[in-house]
Amino acid sequence: MRGTPTALRLGPARLHGSTLLLRLPRYSDFSQWRELRLRDRACLEPFWHTSPLSWADRHTEKAWVRECLEAATNARTGRRVATVIEIDGRFAGQVEIGNIDVRAKQGEMGIWIDARLGRHGFGGIAAGLILDFAFDALGLERVNAPISPGNAAATSGAVQIGFVREGRMRLHFDVGGARADHDLWSMTRAEIPPKGFTEMWLERTLQHRTPPPPPAGSTTAPGASAAVSHDDHIPDAATVFGVLARYRCGQLWRAAQQLLPARPVLLRLPGHDRLVLRSARPADGAARTAAVRNAGPLPSDGIGSSGTAWLREIALSAAGVRSPAGLLFVLDAAGVYAGTARLFDLDLFDRNARIQLWADPARAGDDVRTAATRALLTYAFEQLGLFRVYTAVAAGDTASAAVAAAAGLHQEGTMRSYTGLDGQRGDHELWAITAGGDQHA
Repeated sequence: MRGTPTALRLGPARLHGSTLLLRLPRYSDFSQWRELRLRDRACLEPFWHTSPLSWADRHTEKAWVRECLEAATNARTGRRVATVIEIDGRFAGQVEIGNIDVRAKQGEMGIWIDARLGRHGFGGIAAGLILDFAFDALGLERVNAPISPGNAAATSGAVQIGFVREGRMRLHFDVGGARADHDLWSMTRAEIPPKGFTEMWLERTLQHRTPPPPPAGSTTAPGASAAVSHDDHIPDAATVFGVLARYRCGQLWRAAQQLLPARPVLLRLPGHDRLVLRSARPADGAARTAAVRNAGPLPSDGIGSSGTAWLREIALSAAGVRSPAGLLFVLDAAGVYAGTARLFDLDLFDRNARIQLWADPARAGDDVRTAATRALLTYAFEQLGLFRVYTAVAAGDTASAAVAAAAGLHQEGTMRSYTGLDGQRGDHELWAITAGGDQHA
């Protein structure tokens, strides 16, 4: 990835006499952030992550300080680029590229903007600026955006800037108090306009949109410099220090958890007495390398062919499903290596995760792959308490699609220009299953 930012500033762009730019959040944004979020609650809360806290309690000084700390940390690590939309010096919303996968060159876009300005082109400029940055500076190849089918404004904006709907993800997020379906929209490098997203949007907006009306009692448009307030409340030093201390302790605790080895896992495959899925071991490396070499031009499991690569995967998965590489299994046929499986990309907030399985065709047929997939799903739902599990199947891989269907997963759409674990970019079918619905047999 190129140009990971620590002091980001995108823009400025001019529209309707106002100046818009994107920057990292500041503590001093708190008052304006809270004001907009509380005022626009009816527009935001139905599509925002569910929380046991009231809407007001989710928008406190401490919450904003933590958001600023996370934005700065993620900017340094390259996992997420979270920016503030500033119009004529005032806070007007937020836009980000999150869930950045450096290896796969993929990320996820999210945006919200002051409801008074959202239908006048400003949201599109913000989206254009962050998309231009994602594809150019970050070098991404694909940006997706999950959108609730009931969010008409977000859907309209996605269509206008060029996102393509790829499918519907069943019960993908917990928003507005319940799990809800979300449409999967994406943008790929092939769809970048000749002049970039920002210039394309500006040209279109200037031709078809009018400036926003001025607020009551004012002669200037919302966000104009004459309306800038200078009474911003900045969280005091005690609040910042308290949140910072807890945040750093949380980081240290999560880092310490990665050093604690997970308990070994052994999953039996129903109907296959001599086959199990077990925790991977360093000694499996040689057998795995030989199996992948002998398998011919079949998709690999995303692990390099060298012994060093295998040891690295073991280290990255040592802490279990919360490890950077997730939970790594070996398909064991009476003591002989027969394949590799993963349960990874865990999202604790929504209890979602991804599975992937590769089996040596000389030792495991599609019936074994189906049984192994079912065993992974049982473990994910019943032992780990997950809600949704998905996998990506390369388009044209009919055997793997049949295995997914036989294990109870359902095809939800086709992801374009998606990078699989084998590093190959292309169309991939999205297959998923949820707990409590039509789940594994």
